[in-house]
Amino acid sequence: MVNLTDEDRKQLITLLKDLPELTTQRARRQMLELAGLGQLISMMDLGDPPFIAVSEIVSFLSKYGRLTYENEALGLFLNTIKEVTGLQQQEFLDRLLTKYDMMTPIVVSPSVGKWQGRESPADVFEKIIGENTLRPIAFLAQGLQVARSVAYIGVRASDQRWSGTGFLIAPDLLLTNNHVIPSIEFLSNTLFRFNYEENFLGEVQKPKEYRAKLDGIFYTNQELDYTVIQLESDLGNEWGWLPLTPKNILPGGRVNIIQHPMGQPKQISFQNNFVEYIGGSVVQYVTSTLPGSSGSPVFNDSWEVVALHHAGGSIQEPTTKRRYFRNEGIQIGSILVDLPNELRERLTN
Repeated sequence: MVNLTDEDRKQLITLLKDLPELTTQRARRQMLELAGLGQLISMMDLGDPPFIAVSEIVSFLSKYGRLTYENEALGLFLNTIKEVTGLQQQEFLDRLLTKYDMMTPIVVSPSVGKWQGRESPADVFEKIIGENTLRPIAFLAQGLQVARSVAYIGVRASDQRWSGTGFLIAPDLLLTNNHVIPSIEFLSNTLFRFNYEENFLGEVQKPKEYRAKLDGIFYTNQELDYTVIQLESDLGNEWGWLPLTPKNILPGGRVNIIQHPMGQPKQISFQNNFVEYIGGSVVQYVTSTLPGSSGSPVFNDSWEVVALHHAGGSIQEPTTKRRYFRNEGIQIGSILVDLPNELRERLTN
């Protein structure tokens, strides 16, 4: 249960009632479903005018309590709302999430613009129908195997905290985004949680948490948006790791992303995921990610890592300068070229 003060409740409802994404009953349902709260929708009256409907949502979710050990129902909703608000509103929502210990706020990602792509829904539909999507059943088993190397990252910085995703690339080395862990100063208050996932019945499995080796390897590049961190032990012996080698991928191909969207238990996006563009140091694709997915491995259909996911929204193609509504990852080949020789040799030998 979340016991908001009268002032915090008033400010929150004032913020929410004016959001276009909450002005209609259908839009409210979509936002609740996006937050993973679809099972609670039938318990709320979403058909009233915005002020009343938003008040009902806040009151119900506040009283409902936690859906999992770490996630308040209201926290899941507010973390999702952050994606459609401005920076000042995001800071206010982060303050509430932290003040009332609702859940760890997701790291702020680049803003999402309006759809500007060349393809219509009909074009995408034709792609899906026209492609052979049959895979050997071992495809699923291999996906579960590589998923073990993917971790939730929780960062604390003074009075702020945020979450992201990362994955092991050696027994003791982890790769994530620079905007998730931008400098070595954050490591002492950062945890890396493996096996943070649910079984098919929605039951949370037993996770294990680790820390960085404070005097260990740390290398980051803001332009390519990646960070390599040495962890406290060779945990790859338990969880495995994902080798980094340059891989060719073509426009129209498929990608699969294992991630911790919105700081939630581990999830996978592997349906209707098409590569739209490759150029410069990036690959751009149409798929399902959310804030908190930053730092996730982007796989091809052979479960080889082809990119490091780092952004989504109105993305510019480096070579054409045109913008489209897509997701984007940094190509592994570009990261390998940028690494110091001794670190690159350690990963490729």
